[in-house]
Amino acid sequence: MYAVLTMNSFFKSCMMVAGACLLSACSDSAEGVWLGECCNDTIGGSKSGLKMSVNQEGDKLQGVLVLQDSLYGSGHFVGYVNGKDVTIRSEGDTQTFVNITWTGKMKDGVYKGTYRVEPTPSAALLGKQVQRGTFIMHKQ
Repeated sequence: MYAVLTMNSFFKSCMMVAGACLLSACSDSAEGVWLGECCNDTIGGSKSGLKMSVNQEGDKLQGVLVLQDSLYGSGHFVGYVNGKDVTIRSEGDTQTFVNITWTGKMKDGVYKGTYRVEPTPSAALLGKQVQRGTFIMHKQ
């Protein structure tokens, strides 16, 4: 009887450890540095290098997003993770565009999806429109 209880205990311990390993493998952490590219579909497919530094606490994200070439929108962001779904909102340049929302999925060190750029009210009066695009980033 003693050997059966020991094997039972051993089996339960192994199952708990395996379960914990599976859980951690299923949820990619957003924490770290991400590099990639975004493409603004609204203004003729203009592309820009993209760098994102992320701090994660639970399901909440914050950090800095830097567009490295011709597109605008670098700044601080906040966001959240829900499973593999990740949404962040960056500031934009606050004079022309605000509330850049980046929505996508994170899997195996890749974060890709779409973004939407809202013009400020004064920029909208000058004819600026909502812009949309795509992005892909790889965790470094």
